[in-house]
Amino acid sequence: MNEQNNNPKSSPLDELKRINERIARGEVKSAPASRAAAPSSMPEAKPQVRHPVARPAPAGQPAPKPAQAPVQNPAAQAPVRQAAPVQRPVPVREQVPVQPKPAAAATPAPAAQPAVRPAAQPAANSETRVTPALRGVSSPPRPGAARPAAQRPAARPAAQQSARHAPAPAPEASDKQSKKDNKRGDNAGRGILTSTVKAVIYIVCVLVVSGCLSLFVIFAGNDVFAFVKDTNNVTVTIPEGATLEEISDILAENDVIKYPSLFRFYCQLRHKTADEYLFGNFTVSPSMPYDSLIATFKPSRGSRKETTITLIEGMTVDEIIDLFVEKGIGTREKYVEVIQNYDFDFWFVDELDQKIAANPDSGRKYRLEGYLFPDTYNFYTDSSEEEVIYRLLVNFDAKFDDDKRERAKELGMTCDQIITLASIIQKEAKYISDYGNVSSVFHNRLKSNVTNGLLESNATVQYTMPKEEVRLELTKAEIDKYDTPYNTYLHTGLPVGAISNPSLNAINWALYPTDTDYYYFVSDAQGYNLYASNYAEHQANVAKVAAESN
Repeated sequence: MNEQNNNPKSSPLDELKRINERIARGEVKSAPASRAAAPSSMPEAKPQVRHPVARPAPAGQPAPKPAQAPVQNPAAQAPVRQAAPVQRPVPVREQVPVQPKPAAAATPAPAAQPAVRPAAQPAANSETRVTPALRGVSSPPRPGAARPAAQRPAARPAAQQSARHAPAPAPEASDKQSKKDNKRGDNAGRGILTSTVKAVIYIVCVLVVSGCLSLFVIFAGNDVFAFVKDTNNVTVTIPEGATLEEISDILAENDVIKYPSLFRFYCQLRHKTADEYLFGNFTVSPSMPYDSLIATFKPSRGSRKETTITLIEGMTVDEIIDLFVEKGIGTREKYVEVIQNYDFDFWFVDELDQKIAANPDSGRKYRLEGYLFPDTYNFYTDSSEEEVIYRLLVNFDAKFDDDKRERAKELGMTCDQIITLASIIQKEAKYISDYGNVSSVFHNRLKSNVTNGLLESNATVQYTMPKEEVRLELTKAEIDKYDTPYNTYLHTGLPVGAISNPSLNAINWALYPTDTDYYYFVSDAQGYNLYASNYAEHQANVAKVAAESN
């Protein structure tokens, strides 16, 4: 054993084999694997050379010289490098390769010291130490000890060392980077989803708006040009002085048009509509386009002539019709038809129609007698009969206001009864100064039994008499001859209807009579009335008037 160790001709490979055999037999303890894999960054320790213990030479023999290690080639002295233990690779994030710095000038390694083999000692009394020739089986160097140059690993290229010894990323940093990458990917996906949703919303909005506009254009065009609409005729009433806005509202209320705002805009844009429109009752149809509708209510200034007509207080319907016909406005037959049957939309006409319907055989001569308000009017000569009568009724509606309606209720009378009484006052009193007393006489007669409820008015009998037979004073025979519902000598109370169209003064005095106890009156030659509270006074007044006439 010792002889083999001291054989200078043994090679490092043979030495390695011997060491492995001794390790297998348990004579030498191998160094921990972790030491062999110690990082190269640890300071290199020089191997300790154990010199053999000098022993005294035997007597008579010269002392032996210390053995010197043979000089060998440095390359031959380099120990055979054993492959580093295989380590589990750590995943390294791809990095940009770092350009290697220029390698510094290599410091020449110190000359290798000769290896001195220890003297052979008994195996039981000596501790085997192995020269650290191989990194895989050598003992770890002590701190501070220098490492011989022969045991240093051969220099590697700088790029290889940089890649080999690049520090692996810490687990936390790797997790953070992974989270950032995931978050970046999530944000990218979320951005794509948001853009897609926005595009879908935009397309939906465009389609909805386009659809709504298309529907509006279709409906509006149908309303303007009446492509597909009802063909039924509708009668509308346009009041005097109506504006374009009022006309459009009336047409919309009667389902002639659907969009009054569009009608106004169209008429103002296309027709430059005037400030004045025709009034009265007009027959129109939803199938008429806007152009035809507005032309129905616009006056034709170039071909129309205007005339002024004055209705005198106390005129009858027959007299009013004759006046309009003389002015060239309408025909008598048409006026009678309109007055008797036309459906005018007024509250007083509704009450009147209800009264007539309750007693259709009352004998009333004209339905609207008393309501054609006397005044001065301007009419176009081509005005229709409906337009003429409607305008007169509009004037009456304005004069007989809510206060008068309330006063009639206080008296226990209807509007038609007040108008009938006012028409009698209008005919019996020549002067306005007599209106109050004449009204008082008729009110007293209606409320008292003195005259058995008979008004005994000549004007009521004369209303039904032919015009050529009418006289101021009537005989008993003439009164009895014209026995009609209007004859107040033969029938008690008010007649079945008005006998004229009274003025506003006559209406007011019918509502507010003078407070007297008169029951009789008679007119003198000048037309003034003489009043009496009893029949005897009345006979005296009659004699007085007769004497003055002679």
